[in-house]
Amino acid sequence: MSTATLLNYSTYALALALGIFAIIWFAVKRKPVMRSMGITLNRWLPVDLGIGLVIPFVAISLAFVAELLLGAITVTPATLTLTEFMNGLGLLLFGAALEEFLFRVMLLSGVAILLSRLRYGRWIAVAATAILFGAIHLSNPGASAITAFGTGLGGVIYAVAFLATRSVWLPFALHVSWNLSQGLWGLPISGETLVAGWFTTSPSGNPLLSGGDYGPEAGIPGMLARVLIITLVLLSVKKRWPEGDLATLRFAPDPEKRMRQKRSGRRRVHPDAVR
Repeated sequence: MSTATLLNYSTYALALALGIFAIIWFAVKRKPVMRSMGITLNRWLPVDLGIGLVIPFVAISLAFVAELLLGAITVTPATLTLTEFMNGLGLLLFGAALEEFLFRVMLLSGVAILLSRLRYGRWIAVAATAILFGAIHLSNPGASAITAFGTGLGGVIYAVAFLATRSVWLPFALHVSWNLSQGLWGLPISGETLVAGWFTTSPSGNPLLSGGDYGPEAGIPGMLARVLIITLVLLSVKKRWPEGDLATLRFAPDPEKRMRQKRSGRRRVHPDAVR
């Protein structure tokens, strides 16, 4: 068994273990387990999906144009059929759902609990899980320390979105859109071609610009696109919850607090109703 494979299996086992720990912890504390783990349906769902799909597409489009203008990639038109698109989309949806469940719902939830007593514990949890997220992609074609860093930035995006919204839907949409946008522009997705696109591209310049065979995640324009997404996500949640605290990465109200507010609202009797 290779070192990369061993690392992957160990990370998955750790994610499951910490996820089970989080479930037990929330249950013992009598907190709503599913909502506390980010699996919830609320009024922000359409907003999260919309923002999550649009922001990465814009960011990747900018990276694509930058790489093209810098001569980092060669582009030729391609034909994208509906069947090819749907097949690729199915793979991306499954992959994003699996990784978000393991890395955000399970792993990040557990790490965030363990570090909850620290003022900056949530940011430490973001960094720790992002490092692991980048590391498990070292087994992908064309992977290196640089690609792990670039992919790790993606882990930062999804972790920040998960903790800030207390929901898995924004990171899931961001994840799907990032990968799908790369594929549609004909760019490699973490070293792999998982969906057909409008173009076929190949690296033709400095790999620090194109990311080489691994794709934009390993190139400077792609990394800057990641930073842009992180910034826009934080601006979005700050606008949604102005009272949120960036230092502690706490924006959305606690699920338990929301549940108590709903219960008290149902129990409250309007004065005009009392005769």
